[in-house]
This record gives sequence, structure tokens and C-alpha cells, in this order.
Amino acid sequence: MSVQADIYVSRDDEEAIRYNSEPATFKDREQYTSFTELELSTLWAEIRGIEWDVNSLDEFHTLLVQDGGERIIKRLPKSMTVELARLTPEQISAAATKWAATDELACEAADVQPIIEGLVRLSKVASETSRNVYFWNCV
Repeated sequence: MSVQADIYVSRDDEEAIRYNSEPATFKDREQYTSFTELELSTLWAEIRGIEWDVNSLDEFHTLLVQDGGERIIKRLPKSMTVELARLTPEQISAAATKWAATDELACEAADVQPIIEGLVRLSKVASETSRNVYFWNCV
């Protein structure tokens, strides 16, 4: 079973929920697989240089839970998107190395660097247009 993991930009929570039924209408999006907000929270901890804490998951605001949790939409913490938007290429590379080494991912940095680059791109778009970054999971 594969987990779809889409990241997208939306002006507000109400519009963001529409992604569940109309994803193609969202221009600023990236589509990935195989991660959840747990992995995103570990990335955020790595970027901040702190130890991961389960309470960080509470900062990913839940907008939608459907089909017993098989479809979920979360808003990324604003401070996370601000930090992502400021990452340099060198910091992205370093974050990819650290994130790939976490127990949750245990992969090569090259496997996750494109995800971080997508997050950075979307965070910059959100920052420049006063919007938010959202995360959609579907099992």
C-alpha cells in the first residue's frame, strides 16, 4: 500500500480542503509518496537543529480527516514554511543528509533532496503571495 503525499499552496483553510476533491485546480503543488506529517516533523526538527519531539505533530493543524484517516489534510506550521523559504542550496543539501539518516526514512539523501527542494519552492511561493502550505495524505 502506497501513501500519496501532496504538498500545495492555498490562500486559506476553506480553499485548501477543496484539494481533496479537486487537486488539479491547484497550480502550486508537488506530488510525492511514502511520507506523512511524522516525517515532515522530523525534517523540521533537523532544520532547526533540535531533537524531535512528538508534541511537534500538534503544530500541523488538521483540516480534514476522511475515511477513517485514509485522507488527511494538514496545514504546515507557518514558522516551518518561513524557515524552509530561507534555506540556501547548501542548507537544503545538509538537511537532506540529516533527514535521510532518520529512523523514519533510512534512505539516501538523493531520495529526499527533491522533496525538500519542492517544500522550499512552495514555501517561497506561499511567502511571496501571503498564502499557506498544506499537506494532503491519501492511503
